[in-house]
Amino acid sequence: MTFSKRIDSLKQKIHLENLDGIYVTNLTNVRYLTGFTGSAGSLLITDDEQYFFTDGRYIEQSSEEVKNCKIHIVGSMHISAIKDQKLLKDNQKIGFESDFVNVNLYDSFINLFPLVQWEKTSGIIEEISAIKDNLEIESLKTAIEITDVVFESILSELKIGATEKEISAKISYLFKMNGADGDSYESIIASGYLGALPHARPTNKVFEKGDFVVMDFGALYNGYHADMTRTVVIGEASERHKEIYDIVLESQLAGIKFAKAGVTGKELDQVCRNVIEKAGYGDKFIHSTGHGIGLEVHTYPRISSFNTKPLLENYVVTIEPGIYLAGWGGVRIEDDCWIRKNDCLPLNRSTKEMLVL
Repeated sequence: MTFSKRIDSLKQKIHLENLDGIYVTNLTNVRYLTGFTGSAGSLLITDDEQYFFTDGRYIEQSSEEVKNCKIHIVGSMHISAIKDQKLLKDNQKIGFESDFVNVNLYDSFINLFPLVQWEKTSGIIEEISAIKDNLEIESLKTAIEITDVVFESILSELKIGATEKEISAKISYLFKMNGADGDSYESIIASGYLGALPHARPTNKVFEKGDFVVMDFGALYNGYHADMTRTVVIGEASERHKEIYDIVLESQLAGIKFAKAGVTGKELDQVCRNVIEKAGYGDKFIHSTGHGIGLEVHTYPRISSFNTKPLLENYVVTIEPGIYLAGWGGVRIEDDCWIRKNDCLPLNRSTKEMLVL
């Protein structure tokens, strides 16, 4: 899908909302609609035109990247430039991204355009961008392939005496050495009892014999985020390690088998949750089953009990159930999965066998 087609899709959607236009300020959404990769930009889309705003730092960059909009280089607030250029008319209904607009900016809307009807919108662009085109799928595949390569490379470093911060730093280095732009997000390397914290940050804790190590990390490539989790055992695995690991793996595989276009996020979440509940650990699965990935690492749709909307073909989502036992450790297994008409394809190739290192 070209950038122009993306904007056309958005125009169709805002017409259904009875809007005359939309003002886009979230940089991720600006990038999705225009290709602009700078750190300052906004976009006004109306029925008959689209206008891109940035500042003097991005004169050359915007002319190279933004081909489907009239470009305005401004030295003031972008909304003030919209006023100065008389780009909006009285009584127009203009949407704005209420999830990303702060009170000061909203006040500027009202003060500069008192006769424009400003309407809150939420998730309009995210629902469009959740459906990936071929180029986006290829960028995600590359990010995921790099993540798989780095996982294989780091295994030899996972041993008694290593620290969480050391492993996190080595993963970041390996990402760039293997062609990534960097980390998709700060890696979660959580060993032993810290593995019971789903979003633990790396510490100086030393790996010890019998530790589960939860490793949640991903490469960033061409703006697209991979997001994979694998859990390994250091030194020696007990029967308890095997029990917990096997339950989580069964849950994750059940989710992958069930997922396809048409099932809801709630239904997919419940399929994974049923396995863990049946095993007696339902209260230890303390987060939702997954989320969309793309230009953000956490984006629409949510794979949770709150999402009753069907998954659509060409979504790419994570499936990542887990069990977390306070004071002992945790297990999470996560793949990035391409939702297709009749099935779902896990894009990760890293082994899900319980590795004892």
